[in-house]
Amino acid sequence: MKKEVKVSLGCKSQIIQFINMNSKSSCEIDVQDGHSYIDGKSIVGLLSLNLFKPLDVTVIGDDKKITDLIQNYGTHQLLIG
Repeated sequence: MKKEVKVSLGCKSQIIQFINMNSKSSCEIDVQDGHSYIDGKSIVGLLSLNLFKPLDVTVIGDDKKITDLIQNYGTHQLLIG
């Protein structure tokens, strides 16, 4: 399954939470800021994006694991919309 969401990473703690959640997940996570795609588990890649704008996140994997990860984004107030 594949699911797309928008996230906002407004501060250092949200960036750390986002990377930690992604690193623990077995899902594939791709992040895009409009023109660049990076691996959502890469702190270096994430910091190369424009974090002042919402990011498009594509999560690919098992339905339950995707749902759990996206709910975790919501728990940490990362989701937009």
